[in-house]
This record gives sequence, structure tokens and C-alpha cells, in this order.
Amino acid sequence: MARHYSSGPQSNRPTSRKPSQTRQPAATTGAAYSSRTRTARRRRHVIIAVAAVVIIGVALALFAIPRLFGSSGADAASSSQTSATTSTPTADTSTSSSTTPVTTAPDGRIVLSLGGDEDTYVKQGESYIEGGCHARDVQEGNLTSSVQVSGSVDTSTVGDYVLTYSVQNSEGMVATTQRTVHVVAADSMDWDTNGIPILMYHYVYDPSNPPSDLNVNYVSTTELDAQCAWLSENDYYYPSWQELRAYVEGTHSLPAKSVILTFDDGEHGFLDNGIPILAKYKVHATSFLICIDGDIEDKLNQSNPYILFESHSYDLHRAGSTKLGHGGRIYDLTEQELVADIQKSADIIGSVEAFAYPFGDVSDVSSAAMNDLGISCAVTTNYGNAIVGDDPTKLPPLSRVWRQLAVKLHLDGGKLAGESPAREILPCFSAGLRCFSRSALFVCTPQPEFCRTSCDTCRKTRRMDER
Repeated sequence: MARHYSSGPQSNRPTSRKPSQTRQPAATTGAAYSSRTRTARRRRHVIIAVAAVVIIGVALALFAIPRLFGSSGADAASSSQTSATTSTPTADTSTSSSTTPVTTAPDGRIVLSLGGDEDTYVKQGESYIEGGCHARDVQEGNLTSSVQVSGSVDTSTVGDYVLTYSVQNSEGMVATTQRTVHVVAADSMDWDTNGIPILMYHYVYDPSNPPSDLNVNYVSTTELDAQCAWLSENDYYYPSWQELRAYVEGTHSLPAKSVILTFDDGEHGFLDNGIPILAKYKVHATSFLICIDGDIEDKLNQSNPYILFESHSYDLHRAGSTKLGHGGRIYDLTEQELVADIQKSADIIGSVEAFAYPFGDVSDVSSAAMNDLGISCAVTTNYGNAIVGDDPTKLPPLSRVWRQLAVKLHLDGGKLAGESPAREILPCFSAGLRCFSRSALFVCTPQPEFCRTSCDTCRKTRRMDER
């Protein structure tokens, strides 16, 4: 029962009596004194006894209470931590009973990277294809398996739906990001009918400090910046690998302006120079890493919301014993050995959603290995768009840019934009004719005469290939 104490003045206090003015006889006085002395002594003994009991009681309380409540507190903390692994983490510390407080992760500590566009488009009536979310803690490493998703999407009803992705590290730090899923009517936007281009880049360099071995595998920061700016200005869509697989299997539609960007090898020029450009324009891309590299963890720690890291194998990016294809080691491996190599790289990266064949070499057991691993898409170095009916384990990139790309991507419904072809046109991705040269790549419209008469570089080298 609660007790309330008043600090104010008390009322109805008895007043002290004045001492008697009549002197008592000595005998009476002595007896009274003796009686008072005995009474006082008894009071002192009682007070001492009570004080001893109080002191002992306080000591016992101080000793017992921490043990009693400390034990139940630890049990509560353990229960809270168990709950946190099975429910969506929260940054509200006021309701957390865990000994590790839940807080918002500081910028850069935990990086969440969505698979595919943060604004995902789904044709009404088709299934929503989840692209997933990668999570990387720069101190604790991969957290992707701990990412939790909340929200729902009703593709039968036109509207916008928000999905929230959350992850919590061992220190109680929480990071979240969101994806907006737009369910749209079939006739409300244009859908792709020509195939999805997969662009391959390798190295990115600063033109003020070019590499000594500058070759066609390099793209300058100036060119990449211009290309990404153009993609952003023209509202291009960046599908996830899961969406692309569903597309080539004929079960899913993608917006007409869809493109996938990839960067092979995880070279430091790309990590240092390319990623900031992609982030600047919010262009999503995938970087395929060689996981045997000694600095693989440093590369993974350069995670960014606009970059997914996927496998370029663990140890296949070197010559093998055969002369098949480009001579890569993949031809030396059995299906089980190939699976083991890629799985080893997946364990390091924390993902196995996509794969880029080293040197573009594809062996007889490659497709089976990709399917064994559950890889959504694997890309080669054959030319072309990814179209409905393609084998998702052997997707062709649009040159996956062996050549330096032109300054702008002119993708206007299969028509050239009308600018001069010389280094200004790449490519109409619905092309029927492709022209390649040492210094530029052009994919022309289904108007061969335009290509033959306008592309001087291609015309001189006479490299004209029918699709």
C-alpha cells in the first residue's frame, strides 16, 4: 500500500507542559530519578535492538535483491534477443528489454542494396517478383540472411504498395530501406517487346590520369557520367535478376525502357570511380567479383545502395588445360566441381542470384550447375538482347560492352535519335544489324543502308554482322 507523507507543518500537536514550580521531597525525587534511569536504560536497549535489526535487514536486502532481480533481468534479456531474431527489428528503444539497446545504424555502417529498382513496376494481374535486398555491415560482414521484409502487394488492384526491408546487427543497430511497388494497368504504359539489353563494363578510369595499358575494356568517368545521366533523364528501369528470369521465361512483363548494367572483376577503378557516378544518378548495377582475390573483403566493404555484388567465380578466372572457347578453366571442371567453386564464392559474397562466366566460357555442364545452385541468371559474352525464350543460364549481353560505349544511349522505340553516328550513337537495342569496330560500337536500326552509308568506321573495317 502506498504511503503518502506530508512535508508541511503538522496540526494538533500537544503543547509541552511547564515544569512544576513545587519542589518535591528528596526521597521522592531519588525514587523518581531511579525509575526514570531504569526506564531510559530500557529505552536505549530497545533502540539499540531495533537499530541492529534494521541494519541487518538492510544488509540482507542489499545482498539479496540484486541477485533476485538480476537473474530475472537476464532471462528477460535473453527472451528479447530471441524475439528479435524472429520478428521485424525496431529502432524504438523505449520498449526494448534487451541488454543490447536497439538503435539506428550510423550512416555507412550497414548498407542495404535492393535487387532491382526501388520503384518496381508490375503489370496488373501478373505476379510480383521479389528482387531481394543485400545487407552488409562493414564490421560484421554479410547480414543478407537476416533481412526481414514487411508489407504486401496486391497485383489484382492498381495502386502503390510499400515494402520495408530491415536488418539488425549483433550490436542492436538497425538499418531499413523501402521499395515502392507500382501496380499499373496494362494499357497505362509501354512494355518491352524487343528484349532487354545487358551492358557489360569492366574498368573505369579518370581521364586526367589514364592507365598505361588503356584499351577497349576501359570507360572514362566522363563517358560513364554522361551515359548514367542520360539513363536517369530518360527514366530507365533497372529490373532485378529475378525479374529478368521471369521475363525470358515469358511469365513477366518489363517496362519498354529497361536495361541492366554490369561491371566485371570488381576492379578498383570501378569501385573508386564508377560507384560514385552510379550513386549520383541512382543507376542500379551489378558488379561480378573474383572471390579468390586477397582484397575481396575490402571490395565488399565498398557496398553501396546502387550496387549488387555477385559471383564471377571463386577461382575460374584463369587459363585451363584445354583450348576450348577462350581457354578458361571452367572446361576442366565437372558439374560438381563447378558447383563447389561458385558456392564458395557465394558463401563469401552472401548471394548467388546471378553469375558472369569468366571469359564468357560456357561448358557442357554449366547450365546444370547454374540450376543446381538456383542462380536466376548467368551471362556470357555473346552479343544480343535477352529475349523471351532465351536460356537464363546462358544470357547474351549486348556486347556487354567490350568497346567503349558512345556518349549517349539512344533508345527511342527502336529508332535512332538523329544525331551524328560518329561516337554519338549507341545503340538502338531493337536492332536487326550490328556493326562493330575497334574504336566504337554501333547497333543500328533495321535499316542496313543507313548503317553502311553513315558509320564510316564500320564501313572501313567491313565488319558487318547480321543478327
